Amino acid sequence: MFETEMHPITFIILVLQSFVLFTQIMFVVARPHDKTRLRFLILTITYIFYNLSSGLFPDENIPINIMLQNIIAYASGIVVAVYFIYYTYWEFNIYPFKLFGVKSLLYTLVISFIVLFVLPYYFYGSLDLSRKLFLAVPLVISVAFFVQVTKVLIKIYKDDKHKSIIFKYRVITGNVGLFTLSLMPVVVAFGDHQTTEQSIVNFGFILMMIMYIVELNSEAKKEAIVLTQIHRKANATTAYEMHIADELINDVLEKLQKFEDERDYLKGKITLNILAKRFDTNSRYLSQIVNSNKGKSFTEYINHLRIDYVKIRFEVDEKFRNYTLKAIANDLGYTSTEAFQKAFYKKENIKLSAYLKKLRGN
Repeated sequence: MFETEMHPITFIILVLQSFVLFTQIMFVVARPHDKTRLRFLILTITYIFYNLSSGLFPDENIPINIMLQNIIAYASGIVVAVYFIYYTYWEFNIYPFKLFGVKSLLYTLVISFIVLFVLPYYFYGSLDLSRKLFLAVPLVISVAFFVQVTKVLIKIYKDDKHKSIIFKYRVITGNVGLFTLSLMPVVVAFGDHQTTEQSIVNFGFILMMIMYIVELNSEAKKEAIVLTQIHRKANATTAYEMHIADELINDVLEKLQKFEDERDYLKGKITLNILAKRFDTNSRYLSQIVNSNKGKSFTEYINHLRIDYVKIRFEVDEKFRNYTLKAIANDLGYTSTEAFQKAFYKKENIKLSAYLKKLRGN
C-alpha cells in the first residue's frame, strides 16, 4: 500500500490508533495525575511503533540497512509484548503468573533476542535461521501463557466472590488480551503473514480500548452521581436526600469490612485505583471515605492492616517469625522488604529487626 510493504489492514489499524493517541494525549493533559490514562497512552504508542515497524519493514526502498530494519521489526514485537503484559497485570487485577513477572520476561526475551537472533543474523546473514533460533523461546513462553490464562479464565467463571459484572469483564478482557498476545510467536513461526499477525495481535489492543472506554464512561457516571449526592447532602432539606448519600457510603464501608474480614489486603499489590474498580466505585470517593471513616490515608490504611496482622501472627506463630524478611514481606503482599520495613517502622516507631530480635529473645 502506498508503494510500501504495508497491508491495508495495518494501515486501517494505524489510523484508528492515531486517533486514539490524539484523544488520549488530551485526556492525559486534562488529568496529568491519572496513571491509568498515562499507561493507556504508552500502550497506544507501543502498538503504533509495532505496527509501523512490522508494517513497513523490511523494504528496500527505505534508506535503512535491511538487517537493521528486520532487527527493529522484531524488537518492536518484544516491546509491545512486554508492555502489554505490564499493562494488563497492573490495570486488570491480574497478578503475575508464576515465573512470568514483567522483569523476568523482559530479561529472558531481550537476552534471547540478542543471543539467538541478532548475533546469528549478524554473523551468518540468514533471517530464516535467526528467526527459527529465536522463536523457540517465545513459543515455549506462549504455550505456558496459554495454560495459565485458561486456568485463570475457568477460575473467574466459577468464582462468585466478586459480584461486580464490570470487575469480571475487566479480568476476562485482560486474560483474553494476554491470550491473543501469546499467539504472536505462533503466527510469526509460520512465516511473514502480516495481515494475520496484525489482526490477531491488535485484537488484544482493541479489547483493551473497548474496556478502557467502558470504564471511562462508567467512572464518569459514578463521579457525577457521587458529586450530586455530596451536593445534595450538603444542602439537604429532607431526610430522604440525606439517606441516599448515606447509602452510598454504607455500601463502600460494608465492602471495606468484607475486605478486612477476608484479609484481601494480603493479596499482592493493592492500590486505590485497583480497590475502587473492584468495589465498582470512584477512586476519589473511596479515598474520601477511607480518610473520613478510618482516619488515615489509603496507603496508611492498607499498611496498618498488614502490620496489625503480622504482629498477631508473630505472637502466635513461632515458625513464621523465623522466616526471612523477604518471605514475610511477600506473605503480606509487599513487593519488597524495604517497603515492609519502612511501613513497620512508620507505624510502630521501632525497626523491624529490633522488634523481631526482642520477640525472639522472649
